[in-house]
Amino acid sequence: MLQKILIAIGDSPESEKVLEAGLMLAEKFGAKISILHVLNLFRTGFEPAGNPLLGGNYPMMTDLAIEQYQRELQESEKLGMERLQAYAKQANDRHIAAEIFQTTGDPGRTICDLAKEYMTDIIVIGRHQQSVLSEIFLGSTSNYVLHHAPCSVMVIQQG
Repeated sequence: MLQKILIAIGDSPESEKVLEAGLMLAEKFGAKISILHVLNLFRTGFEPAGNPLLGGNYPMMTDLAIEQYQRELQESEKLGMERLQAYAKQANDRHIAAEIFQTTGDPGRTICDLAKEYMTDIIVIGRHQQSVLSEIFLGSTSNYVLHHAPCSVMVIQQG
């Protein structure tokens, strides 16, 4: 029987599908949910001067670049919390006890650590279609979670 469900959401609109799958499980088993959003500090979309691995220049960390990075990170934090609060309201409207978490770090490791800390019974996570090459070099959060989670994992395929 499932009592604690961890729903790991990302920044994509497809996170609604992941949330819905987690809410359906919670309704079926009368479980509590935790909704987690991990801000990856290295994937804010901000690249000050290109990627040196792809022939670009090394980033120059000027005061302006640092300020821009901080603004983008603050905006990501704000949008993430708004999304989490909206998702928790959806859960509460369906009489599901929900708590929300937003933190920074490596998404895969953070999801597994939180699942272990809260003795989660199952993690619900999305998986994006990536090219084989992209998955080999960049890895994927869902792949990491599948191989390191302390509990069962339900992966929702996203278009």
